[in-house]
Amino acid sequence: MKRKKTIVQAIWWGAGLALLLVSWPQRSAAQLGGFGKVLDKGQKLHEATKPMTLQEEQGMGRDVATKMVAAYHLYKNDAVNRYVNEVGATVAAQSERQDVQYHFAVLDSDYINAFSTPGGYIFVTRAALALCEDESELAGVLAHEVGHVAGKHVVKVIEHDKMLRAGSEEATSHVNSGQFSSYISKLAGAALVKIIDQGLAPQDEFDADARGVKYAHAAGYPADGLARFLTKLDQATQQGGQSFWTRTHPPVKDRNDRISKLIAGEKWQDTDRPKLPDRYGKQTQVVKAKAKAS
Repeated sequence: MKRKKTIVQAIWWGAGLALLLVSWPQRSAAQLGGFGKVLDKGQKLHEATKPMTLQEEQGMGRDVATKMVAAYHLYKNDAVNRYVNEVGATVAAQSERQDVQYHFAVLDSDYINAFSTPGGYIFVTRAALALCEDESELAGVLAHEVGHVAGKHVVKVIEHDKMLRAGSEEATSHVNSGQFSSYISKLAGAALVKIIDQGLAPQDEFDADARGVKYAHAAGYPADGLARFLTKLDQATQQGGQSFWTRTHPPVKDRNDRISKLIAGEKWQDTDRPKLPDRYGKQTQVVKAKAKAS
């Protein structure tokens, strides 16, 4: 009987402590003394480890997108940018994630690359456009990046990074409660730079490939557009072309093998679907001309 009483007392004591933590979230460490400091740190840790909200994701995405535009500059051709947005919007409409507004833009860069940031900001470089031979390949590339946004691959890495950093004494000692969200956002921004430079986990890239292939197929394109682009990318880099994709992504053969298995497993018959090379060539002829000149 005494043991049961002790257990009941422990439960009530735990409930009382929980109530205390909930009831005093706004009291400062100075008001509560040493215990208040523990509460303050616990509150900061809780804030840092909460899942990122949609608003935070979109805000971070805008910030990173702005930095990328400042670093690489947008390609100054309204017709080309409008065309890329139309193709991007077509595949993005097939994504299971529709709580974000997708934005697409062309970066004026000789590197063959495509990027996505949290919140739906997606970029493709002028050199990547020049490498594509038809609209279905462009659709495959953009759909892959939509897949990263839909899978929240970057968001998950940032959340994990926040958890790791939130445990450090520095993060909880020199930043007060009002500044903590801003501080963590800066840390997350630094993590994004690391991701762009070093790439995501191979499994995230495979997942984005699979999602992108499905989006492109659902949009009416041949499902192998991304695989055909990746083959050209592999050949271009072997011949001296510059791209972060080959340095930060899994080997093209591994990716294309998985794409082929996915298409075979779905039993898609896409051979008669339009690749739209003529429409692509007409819309991007200025890009192609610049690529040949250089």
